[in-house]
Amino acid sequence: MVYRAIGVLDNNSEIIIAFAEFHENAGVWSCEIMANEKYQITPIGESINKFIKDKGLQYQVALISYHAYSSTRSESGAIIATETELPVITDLQAMDIALGGNGEFFSNAAGKINLKLDTDETSQSDLKKAVCIAFMGVLRWREEYNFLSSITGARRNSIGGAVWLGQEA
Repeated sequence: MVYRAIGVLDNNSEIIIAFAEFHENAGVWSCEIMANEKYQITPIGESINKFIKDKGLQYQVALISYHAYSSTRSESGAIIATETELPVITDLQAMDIALGGNGEFFSNAAGKINLKLDTDETSQSDLKKAVCIAFMGVLRWREEYNFLSSITGARRNSIGGAVWLGQEA
């Protein structure tokens, strides 16, 4: 199965957007980064729409996953879905944290798609994190566990992320 998704990392100083294609075959995942860009802080939906237009991705994006480092600037999933007219997944960590976990997902997600995360906070590391965010959204969309208690310390595995549908019925 093939999934094409956007991952958005809001690190309070800039927005990193990555578009990736994920392939699943018999439970084995791989990914290819198709496009990426950094934007100064602007409304998230506006930045995503600009990214889609500038990269020629209309009708290619299946979903958007959004993650902010701080809740002080966290954008509403409903607003992003309304502005982009695409399904949006937010609040990835909320369920795991409610279950007593630490909400960590980058290392597990990167391992599943064979993406090596850098240990420093470089732009390449942020790009890879945006790809991991997109992948976590794909797992949420498929209703698969995307948080494992053995990694986060939660009471149980969970499917994290709130889904916001932006399309008209």
